Amino acid sequence: MNIQKINSNITIKMVADIGTVYFKKSLKAKRLRISIKNNGKISVTIPAKFSLKTAEDFIHSKKQWIQKHLQRIDERNKFTLQNSENISTDKKYPKLILHNRLNEISLKYDLQYNRLFIRSQKTRWGSCSAKNNISLNIKLINLPAELIDYVILHELVHTKVKNHQKEFWSELEKYIKEPKLIDAKLKRYNLALL
Repeated sequence: MNIQKINSNITIKMVADIGTVYFKKSLKAKRLRISIKNNGKISVTIPAKFSLKTAEDFIHSKKQWIQKHLQRIDERNKFTLQNSENISTDKKYPKLILHNRLNEISLKYDLQYNRLFIRSQKTRWGSCSAKNNISLNIKLINLPAELIDYVILHELVHTKVKNHQKEFWSELEKYIKEPKLIDAKLKRYNLALL
């Protein structure tokens, strides 16, 4: 089981059959509490009097409940994506489509991000900050699905590797075949013309 200590209050662990779980110590909390965000991020709030081991046991006891909720999120995202072809030309929906696709890919590959921002940008298709906040360009909606997914995966992999060195491309290849070829296809699209 992989463990990453963020600070004295937050610990991240990979939990079998569940995925990445954020354990957060709280002085105010009176009971153990699980929360699952729309992007599939699982957090457990731990009162000061409880140990990390107790919180892990609690997570395991709620495994079926967690899996059920993750499945619902996944199904909801798939439904939205399947119906996105009918609404992608409507200005109201591009943000929803991109947000749901990011969540679906994040869940599928267990690549967690913090927050999402969708903006109209002139020079970038996407970016990932030091705090794992992802920014996507609203103009992505005009690209083929393959390239939308590529940009999303590219930014999600930046949550693990913050540069474009060999390590980054090797990591990206775990999720997508020949990423540099797809990157070359993306470069054929001129942001200024979309």
